[in-house]
Amino acid sequence: MAGIRKVMWLLVIPCHVFSRTSSPSGNCTGLSEITFEELLLAVSQSKQVSALSMRIADLEKKLGDLQKYVPRVIFSAYVSDRRDPEVQKPILYDQVTVNQGQGYDPATGTFSAPVTGIYQFTYSLLGKTDSLDTAIHLVVNQERVNYIHSVLKADQAQTASVTVILSLNVGDRVWVTLEQGGVWTEQRAISFQGLLLSAV
Repeated sequence: MAGIRKVMWLLVIPCHVFSRTSSPSGNCTGLSEITFEELLLAVSQSKQVSALSMRIADLEKKLGDLQKYVPRVIFSAYVSDRRDPEVQKPILYDQVTVNQGQGYDPATGTFSAPVTGIYQFTYSLLGKTDSLDTAIHLVVNQERVNYIHSVLKADQAQTASVTVILSLNVGDRVWVTLEQGGVWTEQRAISFQGLLLSAV
């Protein structure tokens, strides 16, 4: 009985609340009032909107939590002044300016991918003026994937840099090797950078 009284109470609320049109006098004569079925439908739709809003808020929270676990990997290093890299060995970029994610090891000159993903690497070359034929290679797991080659006359100099995008698996190792010739290391001329573009 209490439930019936509650429904009847809703139905006797002034007609301008539940009518499709309203009049200044509040007179309900001639007005089309909302039906009980329409009222139930409006309540149901309101609940659906509320549930959808809660779902969106939950998804936004999960997205924010997920972003916390996406690693930020970026490094930048260069060779100290007057430090001559050894031929046929990895170049030791011993001066590290950025190493977020700790993927780069200055002791070995090697970057190890902490996660599987798409990476971007940039490396540079400036041959010595008495080095007529100079070449460096970008190496991934013992495989040469890219290189810079400089051939000059005596007392000439040429600088170059290359950017490479690679797909790496976790644990893959990347470094730069001096294949032949000699490089000029003053003023950060020889550098090596890398960053994670997208984790997979």
